Amino acid sequence: MRKIIAVTIGFITSVALIGGVFETKHPQQNVPVHFLQEPESSIEMPIQSGEFTFLTGGVPVPERDEKHNRWLSASVGVKVRGGVGSGTIVYYDSKEGYAYVQSCGHLWKGAIDSRVTRSGCELLVWYHNDKKLSSPETYKAEILYSNGDVWTNDVSLLRFKPNWAPNYMPIAPLDYKLVTNTMLHSLGCDKSQEVAHYAVKYIGFDMNKVLYATTENSPRPGRSGGGLMNDDYLIGICRSTSNVDGTGTGFFTKLGTIHKANTDHGYDFLNKVSGMLVRKIPVIDRNGPQGKYSPDYIPVPNRN
Repeated sequence: MRKIIAVTIGFITSVALIGGVFETKHPQQNVPVHFLQEPESSIEMPIQSGEFTFLTGGVPVPERDEKHNRWLSASVGVKVRGGVGSGTIVYYDSKEGYAYVQSCGHLWKGAIDSRVTRSGCELLVWYHNDKKLSSPETYKAEILYSNGDVWTNDVSLLRFKPNWAPNYMPIAPLDYKLVTNTMLHSLGCDKSQEVAHYAVKYIGFDMNKVLYATTENSPRPGRSGGGLMNDDYLIGICRSTSNVDGTGTGFFTKLGTIHKANTDHGYDFLNKVSGMLVRKIPVIDRNGPQGKYSPDYIPVPNRN
């Protein structure tokens, strides 16, 4: 059984999970603090924790077996200088052929708006739905937006044209409520490796209620931008950690922040995918006539 140790800390620096790692000194306590370095966007992000309890445990255990394909197949790597970040396919537009990927903003330096300047990146894909590829495929992607405020609004949106109709994990409705001690799915490219699934436990907010906090299988470099999911929806985006070796507390951008970022940049339709009528068809009806359902339909459990 994994041993969990609770430690109350008054001030701690969270670590952005991109690129490589370098060591510096804590600005107030003069003790070593690990920051994750990507040449364009390294940043120190302090968290005023007050009486918040940080939990530490064992080293993260990656899971890539078939029972996790539902989440793995919607997850991608995002190539940045010095390493790999992560992202989640949140929608596939079968008419236009675009897949939309939600990620974090600190993978890039400053704000990006495709209406002002065109910026691109590359994505790594390991799955075509339930099919695991023998080697990852690389796709060119467009950065639709990336927010410059990485403390309170650490969100970005990408899109690319896949050569298959991908599964996706839609963004949860805004009224979705998280319950403390719920086990969730964290996906991403820990240590810039192949995307993997990690079981994490939701334990609350940081003191400023800007971020979700989790323990167990805490993020390491490369998981930045990766999805925090329940069985049906994307509910958060990986942002930082209290301990770079994976034994600390993980922090994720909240659902409301994702909704607001998409709305502010003109992509509010992505927030509404989870409520589309076609997604409300019970899975028991999936055996209907061929062609009855939209190509981007993903069956969900019958809630009746």
